[in-house]
Amino acid sequence: MARESWTSEENAATVAAYLDMLEQELTGQPFVKSEINRRLVERIGRTRGAVERKFQNVSAVLRDERCIFVDGYKPLGNYQQALADEVRTQLRSRRDIFGFMDAAVDAPAATRLDFSWNVTDPPLDAQIQLGPHSVPEHGFHTDYVAREAENRQLGHAGEVAVLELERGRLRDAGRNDLADRVRHVSEEDGDGLGYDILSFDASGERRLIEVKTTRRSIHWPMVVSRNEIRVSERRADEYVLARVFAFASMKVGLYELPGAVSATCDLDPLSYLALPKPAVH
Repeated sequence: MARESWTSEENAATVAAYLDMLEQELTGQPFVKSEINRRLVERIGRTRGAVERKFQNVSAVLRDERCIFVDGYKPLGNYQQALADEVRTQLRSRRDIFGFMDAAVDAPAATRLDFSWNVTDPPLDAQIQLGPHSVPEHGFHTDYVAREAENRQLGHAGEVAVLELERGRLRDAGRNDLADRVRHVSEEDGDGLGYDILSFDASGERRLIEVKTTRRSIHWPMVVSRNEIRVSERRADEYVLARVFAFASMKVGLYELPGAVSATCDLDPLSYLALPKPAVH
C-alpha cells in the first residue's frame, strides 16, 4: 500500500538534512551520504529509497531556482509544490549558504596540467529535464548558472583543455597536419564568432566547437547565447557544443552535442534584450 504524501514535518527534516550536506560540500568538508540517509530514515520512518528520491527532488528544486545542488543527487522532477516552498523557506533562513555558492562559482581557475578525460554520453534522462516552472520568480538569490558562466577564467581554462584534446586526437589519428591547424579562435579572432575552437575530424571536415565549462556535475545546466544558437543553426553540419563538467576533478568530464543547439537542447530563456515599443492603435 502506497504511503501518503509527505508531511510538512517530513519535508522540513529532509530539506534541512540536504542543505546540511550542501554546505559541507561547498566548504570542502567530507560527509557520508549513506549515514545522512540512515539518520533521516530513523527520524521520519520512510524507506532509504524514498529518502534518496526526495533528496533528488530537492536537487531539482535547487536547479530550477538556479542554485547549486549536491553533486551526488541528480535532479528528479515532478516534485511537490510543498517541497519547493520548504526549500525556499529554509534557504531564506540560511543566508550563509549563498556566500558559499558565491565562492564556488567565482573561484579562479588556471589551465589544468594533470588530469584524465571522462568522455561520456550526454544525460538524456527525461526525469532530469527542466520543468514548465523552471524559471525562478522569487528574486531572493543570484542566478548561479549564469554567474558561473560569466567566470572567464574558468571558461578559458576549459577551452584550453578541449583545444589540447582536439590536437592530441588528431595527432593520434596520424593527422599532424590538421592538428597544427586547430585554432583557439575566441582568443585569436575574438569571441563573437559563436564558437571557441576551429578543429577538424580525421577526414579533414571542420568542427566548430563551442566549449561550456563547469566545476559542477554532468547535470548542471549551460548558458548559451542567441548568437551561438544562430551560428549553430546556420552551420549545423560543423557545429559541436562541448560540455566540460567536473572541471576541478582529476577525471574531467566531457560530452558533445553536434548540430544546432535548438535541436539538441531544451532552451529556457534567462533574459531578453528590451526597448520600449510604440503603442499599437
